[in-house]
Amino acid sequence: MKFGYTVAVFLAILLQPLAASAQNRTESVTVTGQTPKARTEILRDFIRSTVAPAYGTGYATGKLARWTLPICPLVIGLKPEENAAVAERIRKDAQSVGARVATNQPCAPNVTVAFAPEPQTLMTQIAASADRKGNLGDNDGAYHRRKLSQVIAPIQAWYGTKTTQAHGAPGARESPYPDVTGFCSLAPCFFAQDSHLGDGIPTNLSNVLVVVDIRKVDGRQVGTIADYVAMLTLLKTEAFAACRPLPSVTNLLTPDCDENLKTAALSDADLAFLRGVYKTDVGQYLNLQRGDILREMEKSQAGRDVKTQAPIQPGSTAPTQAAK
Repeated sequence: MKFGYTVAVFLAILLQPLAASAQNRTESVTVTGQTPKARTEILRDFIRSTVAPAYGTGYATGKLARWTLPICPLVIGLKPEENAAVAERIRKDAQSVGARVATNQPCAPNVTVAFAPEPQTLMTQIAASADRKGNLGDNDGAYHRRKLSQVIAPIQAWYGTKTTQAHGAPGARESPYPDVTGFCSLAPCFFAQDSHLGDGIPTNLSNVLVVVDIRKVDGRQVGTIADYVAMLTLLKTEAFAACRPLPSVTNLLTPDCDENLKTAALSDADLAFLRGVYKTDVGQYLNLQRGDILREMEKSQAGRDVKTQAPIQPGSTAPTQAAK
């Protein structure tokens, strides 16, 4: 008994420095889960990779461009029943996120979806039609039109936007300030509200052209392609070949994207994002609009299910997957 007690005391004395060292040492622990900060950054990356600010208001901040008018899609290039199915799916997607849809049929198309075997040939022909008002870059010269007409993705969109004053009023040709009126005769003047939240001058979508490379979507479900097109139709974006950091139908045709990030329909993240787009104030500055979208995504199932790896400190209550 005495010998055992002496050995135990001796071992305790030897191990005491090691225990103290372990307490002072920062351990490397890998966990599956996410901190609120990491989750928020992933959602912000998704928003930043999708929203393209619209220019034309004369302000460097720009704003997101979405629909305020009811949308009326026209689909060409497929069988009649497939054209109708794609158009109907786009209308349903729009309604599900709060966008307005034309109820009178037939309606004047403001969204054209063209399925083409040679997308670049089609866009080159459109860019060459400079004599018809409303065509691609019709006011900016032939070089600019050729640049805009370049096809860089299997499904790509071109946007027409319209800047208005608050409540949809058009720009003014006269100003209450005599020294400014001369400028308003050259281009419409817009009168901003005095607010730190926004100037009250929205930029809205007026028409959208989506071109689908029919060779690269061959074998895909019509509903899948319609959802992809709807995502590009309902908001101005410039990221047609980007891999977004959350599951999205727009990742479907991106070669280097993880298969787990590709969906065959609008994902929960896509839907939450679009709901945020159509809930935000179009007259706010872009950073506040992005914040509104972020909050909508955070409270969605997609926002709660964000997966990432984050280090934790020893003593954390988070479950560990592996320790090194």
